[in-house]
Amino acid sequence: MDYIIAIYILIFAFGLSVGSFLNVVIYRLPRESLSVSKPTRSFCPVCGKPIRWYDNIPVLSWLILKARCRDCGEPIGARYPLVELASGLLAVYLYYHFGPSLNFFFYFYFVMCLLAIALIDLELMVIPTALMYPPALAGLLCAVLEPSVNLPGPWLWMKVEPLWGPRAASLAGSLAGLVLGWGSLKAVSVGYKLARGHDGMGDGDPPLLGMIGAFLGWQAIPVIILGSTIIGLASVGIMMLISKKSPDEGWGLKALPFGPFLVLASFFYLFFGPALVNWYLSMIL
Repeated sequence: MDYIIAIYILIFAFGLSVGSFLNVVIYRLPRESLSVSKPTRSFCPVCGKPIRWYDNIPVLSWLILKARCRDCGEPIGARYPLVELASGLLAVYLYYHFGPSLNFFFYFYFVMCLLAIALIDLELMVIPTALMYPPALAGLLCAVLEPSVNLPGPWLWMKVEPLWGPRAASLAGSLAGLVLGWGSLKAVSVGYKLARGHDGMGDGDPPLLGMIGAFLGWQAIPVIILGSTIIGLASVGIMMLISKKSPDEGWGLKALPFGPFLVLASFFYLFFGPALVNWYLSMIL
């Protein structure tokens, strides 16, 4: 028992450390004037002073510094420790679910990219391709190296498993998820532009859902589209109530990034989706 607890503590610490680096990615990657690798040391975005190593300990340094830069005294946003904590908890959950396997590393990479995408899109309304295309390829590779029965599902029209085995079936499900995810949102985007005469969706949303489909399979796509739409509408409704403005002057006309809603729905599916889908199919089959 003590050995198991020690393993989970190490996994949590690993997640915290990756979360600290993820904060660097979130801040630097979408800004063309900055590089993720240079400078090698983190710095305060206000005064530009390099952050000392003992002020860069995940979560703990933020608490010790009372959420302020040691040099200029400017506030340090709560996003930084929250990202680190979320990364640590996600690492623990994935290790509990997958154990010491390739799946753990593939899916941890996947959820870290999703977390970064959500926060970047929320702040700047842009989704870097570096956080979508490499993970999409990783999803296809994961489907081959660690085949999953959840990817092809019981209704996949490509009956490849009897002929080519579980790896081919898993890859078929991953490819179907990528194509269906990308294609469905692209069709919505094109249809909206034809009907309204202007863009109603960002260029990054279709490939984002394609990347998600590569990891979670084609069955996840309808659930995630429905879930993200519900979350988005609920968020707009809540913000309209808080702002106390009419749709014509408040959130009704305000452009909102769709990426964070897709990410939230994807997390929900990752945690609960396969069980819900299997339960639903058992009720109708």
